[in-house]
Amino acid sequence: MLAAHSLLAWTVMAIGLVLLPGPDTMLVAGHAARRGLKAGMAAIGGIQLGGLFYMALCGFGFLSVLNAVPGLFMVVKVAGALYLAWMGLGLLRGAIRPAPAAEPPKLRLGASPFTQGFISTVLNPKVAIFFLAALPQFVGTGPDAPFQGMLLIAIVYALGFLWCGALALLATHAGRKVGQSRAMRWFEGAMGVGFFGLAGRLALARNV
Repeated sequence: MLAAHSLLAWTVMAIGLVLLPGPDTMLVAGHAARRGLKAGMAAIGGIQLGGLFYMALCGFGFLSVLNAVPGLFMVVKVAGALYLAWMGLGLLRGAIRPAPAAEPPKLRLGASPFTQGFISTVLNPKVAIFFLAALPQFVGTGPDAPFQGMLLIAIVYALGFLWCGALALLATHAGRKVGQSRAMRWFEGAMGVGFFGLAGRLALARNV
């Protein structure tokens, strides 16, 4: 059983991880601002499913495979970077060539918000590497370690749900204020540049 001080320490660290800007926050804010709260919540749903994916990997002991199999980290890293860059390109194209006013608002990221949330989470090996590096310091290597690891991962994504939910509400309100104005196009352009930056940062990430 995890001690209270260990849970507190993990929760504090998880809050810092959740508040750190990344693909999750950008996806949620972008969809909510451009398409409304429903789209933002759909992106959150995909992110949460990605969290369940990592919980399953931890529970079955497969999380360390990413670190153990030569080349696997590189494959996932490159795929994730390309996916983020592709989403950034879609946003930049939308900012340069906006849709006609008669068309419904649509954030130009390609797939559905839910799918994007899931794929961007699963294809971010830095998330798995963080869990690989941090979890053993809290759960050890005993028979209960996988279950305790799943619990700690669940804490991270529960906090992420709260943060992203609040962010979706704020972005939806801001999007209604801005509407279809030039400011929204600037917002899409800034988001596109941001996704390219995240893609570059992920491409330069190193395995532990």
